[in-house]
Amino acid sequence: MSCPLWTKPFALWLTASTAMAGVAGAQVSVPKTSPQSIVLPLELVSGRPATLAVLSADGRTVAGVKLVLSHGQVVTTDESGRAHFLAPPDTGILMARIPGTEIRAAADVLHRPTAEKLEIAAAPAMVALKERFTIAGNGFQGDADRNQVELDGKRTFVLAASPAELVILAPSKAVPGSVRLNVKTGESEASAQTALVDVLPDTIRDTVRPGKKGKLVLHLTGTTQLVGLDVRNMSPEIVAFKHGDRAHVRTSGGTDNSATIEVKGLRAGDFSYAATLEPEAQSANVQATRDFLQAADKLATGDEKRHIGNILAKMRPGHVDIREARKEFARITAANSSSDLQALIRAAGEALNGQ
Repeated sequence: MSCPLWTKPFALWLTASTAMAGVAGAQVSVPKTSPQSIVLPLELVSGRPATLAVLSADGRTVAGVKLVLSHGQVVTTDESGRAHFLAPPDTGILMARIPGTEIRAAADVLHRPTAEKLEIAAAPAMVALKERFTIAGNGFQGDADRNQVELDGKRTFVLAASPAELVILAPSKAVPGSVRLNVKTGESEASAQTALVDVLPDTIRDTVRPGKKGKLVLHLTGTTQLVGLDVRNMSPEIVAFKHGDRAHVRTSGGTDNSATIEVKGLRAGDFSYAATLEPEAQSANVQATRDFLQAADKLATGDEKRHIGNILAKMRPGHVDIREARKEFARITAANSSSDLQALIRAAGEALNGQ
């Protein structure tokens, strides 16, 4: 769904601040708050119950939002900021939209027999603290609250759900490190292991002044493994990275698990970055990626259509190259496309990156 994300603001010449930004647990905004996005499970099961959520710009769920689903059902988020619905009986792509806005989300509707037992088929190896993440499997409940999910015994909030997927928020007071993920529905129970990771307050070695160079140091807690990070410069007018506005770095591993990025000050002012965990190849949902891209291909034109075709060519059955598909996907720019196309491309990206 949403890639793990940390954002950090800094001020050149001033003491760095370290406020975290992320999805704010189960906090619910009043209906007057403007919705910003829809959270849907990427995979729904035909004819089975499911749950979606609506989030505001600050990551809170929003109550009282009306949504129209492409198979004709109309739902409104309840006091928890979520809405229950029934997936269409036929397979295909379901679109959810908020009337009067350009906000859309897409889900892949599949046919699956009723699961005989609860099973976690895929869980992320690492999860960013305070961010939502997805687990895939069988036997989950489409009504989000009927899934009791815990991380090391602490109850988590289930944002969205289908029999095939749960979109989960880690508890706000969770501690970084290896944790046991446990899911219970009725008398059935399943578990998996994951690691909660976080970024400690970052430092800039050697004060960065306009025209001067410095080093942005990212300290990762919760794991001693080497971790790939995709770091995006959110204030390119204030600070410059050595190689463009994005840096792909790997942490050192070990006790001081850190990574360093060279920066150069351009002018005084606040600046920030966004860091995401680089996805692992095995985390991709190949079938959902294909389904979303095939639907997007019918709406795309020009370069977008060409890139989509190239990605599909790299994901042919028996000839799947996830690494190259992700490189090609990064070339897609759908900012000026229709809302439906943007939603399909966004869903394809989430499926490709295993979010």
